[in-house]
Amino acid sequence: MESLTVLRNIFFTFFQNGIWAVGFFYLLNLTFPSKRVLDVSKIVLAVALVVYLLYAFAVSI
Repeated sequence: MESLTVLRNIFFTFFQNGIWAVGFFYLLNLTFPSKRVLDVSKIVLAVALVVYLLYAFAVSI
């Protein structure tokens, strides 16, 4: 039962933080529609989501 609580906390922490990163880069790409911004934002978003996932694990354990 405790493992389900930990997984729920990881899930919620990741998505609460990740939605802000996704929203920021979505709006950035709408505001500045260039190929370079799109390529850089994909890389930075992937790195940010990995960091948020690791953060969610660290906080929940």
